[in-house]
Amino acid sequence: MVGTEWEIERSVKFLDSASKELSDLDVRAEWKNPYFSMEWLRSWLNRQPPGTKPVFILARGPKGRIEGFWPFVQRPGILGTKGLWPFIYDEANYFHPNSTHNGAGALVNGLASLIGEFLFCWIPLMPDSFWHRILQPVVEGGKYLSVTRLNRKTSMIHPKADVSFDEYWDGKMGAKTKKSFRYDQRGLAEKGKVRVESYNSFEEVRSIMPTTCIVEVESWKSAEGAGLYTIRGKRGFFFELFPELARSKRVRISILYVGQKPVAWEVDLLGEGNLWLHHLAFDQKWKKYSPGKQLLNHNLKRAWEEGRKIDFLPVSLDYKEKISTLVEPAPECHWFKKSIRGFLARRLILWNMKIRKKIRQRAPRTKASEPLLKSYEFEK
Repeated sequence: MVGTEWEIERSVKFLDSASKELSDLDVRAEWKNPYFSMEWLRSWLNRQPPGTKPVFILARGPKGRIEGFWPFVQRPGILGTKGLWPFIYDEANYFHPNSTHNGAGALVNGLASLIGEFLFCWIPLMPDSFWHRILQPVVEGGKYLSVTRLNRKTSMIHPKADVSFDEYWDGKMGAKTKKSFRYDQRGLAEKGKVRVESYNSFEEVRSIMPTTCIVEVESWKSAEGAGLYTIRGKRGFFFELFPELARSKRVRISILYVGQKPVAWEVDLLGEGNLWLHHLAFDQKWKKYSPGKQLLNHNLKRAWEEGRKIDFLPVSLDYKEKISTLVEPAPECHWFKKSIRGFLARRLILWNMKIRKKIRQRAPRTKASEPLLKSYEFEK
């Protein structure tokens, strides 16, 4: 858009001063990233080591209104240099900016202006539409070196107003799968009264967080080191974050109970007309009855009836693809300064990718490793 310009902010205080403007952008944005809300940004930044240096890229329209926001952080780079990584690089599942269509191009130009001061920037995962329409033409324009991969996919459900969720679900399930699901529902009900409770407010979410630990510690994800609270310090992070997200109506936590026993739980991130499934886990002792699938079915139906677009996020799992209306790539991009150091850094990144791929392919297969191994089959 003519008159839309980029600018760079480096002060931590910017998040506080621009809080209202950024919340307004969340509503207007064509590309929405639930992980770049104020609650995520503040909670994550508060747990970074002293001296962490943020780099915020903004796009402003002719009247000064923010049209795009892309948060990065300075990180030690290869060969004694420095690079740009996105905020929340260790927790988020998307790293594209919150942006209107008018602001997206200016943000990319702003990012390009930083390659020189920084040897490289890294964008781990982004929607295919943002890559093809906005970033790819600039990255492949030849001014800088790059490495791109299309080895991850995301699955989505776009609800249809003239079709009920039950009709949609039945249409996606084969006869054998539907029969098995009904059998699981009856079997679980025989063990006690089955109910799903959802928690939306600050007080509700804060009070229910200890209950989520009961389920999480008994899940296969925790046993294989892939649980939400597995890494030291993460439980405290989410105990702080989720209530704050609930205060802004950005999260819904659901727990499936059998009698008084919590058996499965789900974390859904919420946005204007959108739902992103951040986490789903269940107690392994109940896996015979597919409690995770039963909870997922309940929450998908609610989201469908609310008219929300559902994004399963970039994890390659067959069951997600089976019930989706759309499956598309979630590209990754490294962007390097065109210099000797940039050339060497690019070669090292490619070498590292190749070695890590071989190590993971040779390692014993686990449930936690299946999505990553499947992504290598999809890699282009």
